[in-house]
Formats: sequence, C-alpha cells, structure tokens
Amino acid sequence: MDGSSPDPAVVPIFIPPPEKRPNAFVRRWRSIGGGSLTLSIAIHAGLLALAGFVVFASQAFDKQVDFLPGGGTQQGAEASAELAHKVQMKRQQKLQKTMPKQRLVSTSINATLSLPEAPPDVLELPDIASMADGGKLGSGGFGIAGSGGGFGSGTGMGAMSGRTFKPLMMFGKELKDTRKMAVVMDVSRSMTKFLPLVTKELDKVAFGSPLVLYFGCGLMPPPKQLDDEINPVSSDKFRAFWQAWEGKTSLKLSAEERKNIRYDPAKPMPLEDIFNLMTNRRNTWFVEFNGITYASSALMSKEVMEADTIYWFADFMDKVDSDQMKLILKTLKKRKQKLYIHASREGRSFAQVRDELVIPSGGEVISPTAETAAPPKKKEKDKVAAQ
Repeated sequence: MDGSSPDPAVVPIFIPPPEKRPNAFVRRWRSIGGGSLTLSIAIHAGLLALAGFVVFASQAFDKQVDFLPGGGTQQGAEASAELAHKVQMKRQQKLQKTMPKQRLVSTSINATLSLPEAPPDVLELPDIASMADGGKLGSGGFGIAGSGGGFGSGTGMGAMSGRTFKPLMMFGKELKDTRKMAVVMDVSRSMTKFLPLVTKELDKVAFGSPLVLYFGCGLMPPPKQLDDEINPVSSDKFRAFWQAWEGKTSLKLSAEERKNIRYDPAKPMPLEDIFNLMTNRRNTWFVEFNGITYASSALMSKEVMEADTIYWFADFMDKVDSDQMKLILKTLKKRKQKLYIHASREGRSFAQVRDELVIPSGGEVISPTAETAAPPKKKEKDKVAAQ
C-alpha cells in the first residue's frame, strides 16, 4: 500500500433525450390560440347534446295516449267529452279551410246547381256505440226500423233523405204527400173578399208559394184564339186588370174592346187594400180577363207545374165541361199533381168538378170554415128559414 486515499465513487449523471419539437402546423395553431378554441367547441358540443336529450325525453313523456279511462267512471265521461270536443273543433277548422265561402244564386227555377262535395273527414259519421246498442231501434239512418227515408227501411216524407217534414195543412186539412203547393184563386167580384185570408193561410203554410189569380171558375173548352197571357202582379198590366174587373166594367165587352182598356190614375182603385197586398207579394200572377169559363188556363199554367198539389179556391158557380176536365186531368196526371178544391159554397158545378176532376187526381175537398164560407143568397136564406 502506498498510503494514498481511495478515489471517490463515480456518480452517474442522467441526461434526458432532447424534446421532440411539434411540427410547424401545431406550432402555428398554438400561436393563434387554437387550444382554447378547441376546448370551447368541445364544451358547446356537449351542451347541445345534453339539450337534445332533454327535448327528446320531454316529447316522449308528453306523447298523447290513444286510450281513455273507461268503466263508466266520471273521469272516463269527462275524457270522452273532451275528446269529442277536440274532434269537432278539428272538423270545423277543416271545413272552414276546405269549403269555399261563396253564395250561389240562380234566377231559374229549373236550373241545376252542382255544389262542392265536402271532404270525407268533415262528414258526420254515426256513433259506433249507438249502432251497437240501438241497431234495432235506429231512427232515420242505419237502424232496421229507422224512419225518415234514410238508410233504414223506415218510411217518411221529405225533400232530403233521412229527414222528415211536417205535412202541409190548409185551413186544418192535411195535403197528403205534398212538398210543394200552388194556389189558383177565383177573383171574381163575389170572391175577391176571400183573397187576403187565403193568401195569409198560404204564406203561413208554405211562404212564397205560387199564387195565380183568375177571374171566374168555369171549365169550358177555350176558343182557338184565347187571350190567356199570364203576367206578374208587379207589372203595369195588373193595375189595368184590377181597376177594370174589380170595379164596375161590364163583363160583356168583346175581346177587341178589352184590349183597349188602360189604367186611369185619375180613377179610384177598387179594393185598394187588397190590391196593395197583392202587388207586394212575390211569385203572384194573374191571367188576363178572357171571360169567366176558361180557368183551365190557370190550372194548367207553367207557373203551377212544379207543385205537387194545386189548391183551388172558388165558389164553383160557373159552367164546366166533362171533356175539358178530362184534358185537365190528363195534364195533372202527367205532372203527378193532385187537385184540392176549397169551395166558399157548393155551387152548381161543385159536385161535377169533385167527381170528375178532384177525386180522380188523388185530391180531396176542403170543407169551408166559418171564415171562408160565403153567406147564402136570399133564396137560400128563405129556404133555410122555411126548414
């Protein structure tokens, strides 16, 4: 040993490897704050995902169920009523959107109008429960014994299938199987006083129905040249007609003399109240005076051809002819019309008109009431007094 001290222990030194530098793109991205932007985008994306989940979950829980509580409970009844109300509101909204809000007007009684069809989803459908429970007693529809001319086998009168209408009544007499009626009125001087009463009854039963005025009630064969012109009472010719024939003009004037008759405003208007009543009524007509025995021109006029029933008010004192009544009856049957007669008195032609025209047409006689009965003539009064 040489006496020298030993060398201190050699301590190893760790030198870390050089750090890998990011590429140029990353260095550029970091230099402009890309790290913060990336973090912000990640946070917002997470918030959007959370919001979408919340919305989806709320819709799933709020989804309307397709069943209602039943068992006849109060809750079931309230829920059913609420559902029916909602369905009705939807139908009304659909109808308001789909149906055109237009007014259709026709100036012709023979016109044909095509109305837009309602969509199927706005039509009223029968209740299934009522069909199941009341099928045997259904009314006006799907029932076996339904009434009203609907889908069932019931019978009824009305202009629309499935609906019934009250029968028309004139002075308490039912006009059977009548939906439309027209009146022919004798306005000879002894009968005009009944005109307001008949008109009031007509408008009470079937307002605005055709009314044709004829001076007389005879049914004789007309001559080849007959003035049977029919005009509305709103025309100027009606003034001349009323002033002459409801006044004191001779009924024996010839056809040529009658053509020269004109309205004279300087002369009073006979029965002025009744005249004004007629001029203000729509759908009212008169036949030019051509004697008292050609009332067939009124009974077979086009103004009354649409009616199911013709109601004729007269005293039936004028002459009639069997052949002429056969011609009228043929026209009535062709038009499928019935003739009802209302006599203020049973004149000399009453029974013949009844037996040869009224009954064969399917019509009937309306008995006079206290208001519509003409007072007996002097001879008749004497006869009644003698009895």
